Amino acid sequence: MTLVGMDLSSTRARAVNGPDSVAPVPLALEDDHAEFPLALSLESRSLTVGRYALASCRKMPHLACLDFLPHLGGQRVWAVGKQRIDAARALSLVCATVAPRFAKTQSIALTLPTYLDGRQRSHLGQIAANARWRVSATVAAPVAAALALFEQLQHGGLVLVGDVDGHCFTWSAVEIRDDRAALLEATPLTAAGRSAWIRRLLDGIAIRCVRNTRRDPRESADAEQGLYDQLADRLDNRPEASRAEFIIQTSQWFQNLMLEAEELRTWCAPLVSQVIASMLDVRDQSGQHGPIAGILLTSSAGRLPGLVVALENQLRPPAVLRQPESVSDFGDGLLIEDHTSVPIHVLEPDALARAAHEIAGRTARNELKPGHYEEMTFPAGTGVDDSGPARLHFRGRDHLLVRKVFTLGRDPTCDLVFESELYPAVSARHCEIVLDRQVYLLRDRSRHGTLVNDCPVMQQTSLRAGDWIRLGPSGPLLRFLGQPGDPRTQVTA
Repeated sequence: MTLVGMDLSSTRARAVNGPDSVAPVPLALEDDHAEFPLALSLESRSLTVGRYALASCRKMPHLACLDFLPHLGGQRVWAVGKQRIDAARALSLVCATVAPRFAKTQSIALTLPTYLDGRQRSHLGQIAANARWRVSATVAAPVAAALALFEQLQHGGLVLVGDVDGHCFTWSAVEIRDDRAALLEATPLTAAGRSAWIRRLLDGIAIRCVRNTRRDPRESADAEQGLYDQLADRLDNRPEASRAEFIIQTSQWFQNLMLEAEELRTWCAPLVSQVIASMLDVRDQSGQHGPIAGILLTSSAGRLPGLVVALENQLRPPAVLRQPESVSDFGDGLLIEDHTSVPIHVLEPDALARAAHEIAGRTARNELKPGHYEEMTFPAGTGVDDSGPARLHFRGRDHLLVRKVFTLGRDPTCDLVFESELYPAVSARHCEIVLDRQVYLLRDRSRHGTLVNDCPVMQQTSLRAGDWIRLGPSGPLLRFLGQPGDPRTQVTA
């Protein structure tokens, strides 16, 4: 039985598929691309959707239909000449375009933004059914985010989930109690949608270009579109790169700009401040449910310039003044920094889609009834798997520790290699796992650090089955499973 999990927002759709109880794989919805942009172009009578439409949104903005999902069932109309289209028709075209990818699918589960109300969700379900999507369940995106990381959240508490799409940035409060995640409230911030971040970056680059060349790239439709495409690519693929190169080209002139990441963060600082203020409001409004146990950021939110660093600074406990034990000690007191800050987790790009795939499997097994969920129990069988050979679990796959020294990093010679485009903060040889007297030790070799169960590794630490390993504060997350003494473990020099 083939199941599909899809993460749907006003910006894009992203999906995974595979049989029940098997780790799903990414499902390309347009050519070989993992994401399908929710964009339409009214350039011709035959409306075009997807990447082609997005590639002309700044060149011909009057012909672009973007971020239509929040207007589903409303009065908003995009019109060019005699051609008129509303959000329902736009979504119908998207569903019809993607439908052939679901020809052999038995069940589909969707994650949806919290700003869609019940009437809009019902309208969306009818449009999907007309396109022959076999939607069995939908779930609020923040709840899906909690499900994606449920094994680290079972201790319970209040979790704040940050997500962003072209329409808004949303902070949601999710309560984790016993074996259940429940959405408490959600606060959309329309002034800080993804499009606002790109506009701010585009304006900053344009001003920098004017200072250097006395030419404004926004005066050329092709140059502005080219900048938009490069900025969108950076947010999606290289958010943590220390330097950014932008190429501005028109029919009359050419400019190559090399910018530091700090400059991009400075331009986005006002948006970061708004997002932080909104987070604090949600925290205060949900205070009766206890202190914050963690922050979850979707991949899109975690890649916004400067946001993760600002959250870390905001949530870091202040230094504590402690009196010395003896009057003979130096000074009147010691200032000791408390490192027990609130953990911040940045989810993988397909984490919500994977959570939706798991929900599709539960509905297929009749463990869940069809419908929309803003509260969900965690899957059964959440115990730590300490059987079998020692291994690292990452992105649904197990990587056996087949060497006495198992290396992780971006260097192609490492035993587990991470793509530079997706994980620029991972060092070339970030860390290594060494088998020493039937105990696996993790040794940090990186610039940005390695964390085990959210605790920084100073030099080395021993690993136990179930430990979580993160390469850098917001890098890839892996899980150590198995036992070194298992007879099936084959370790070579």
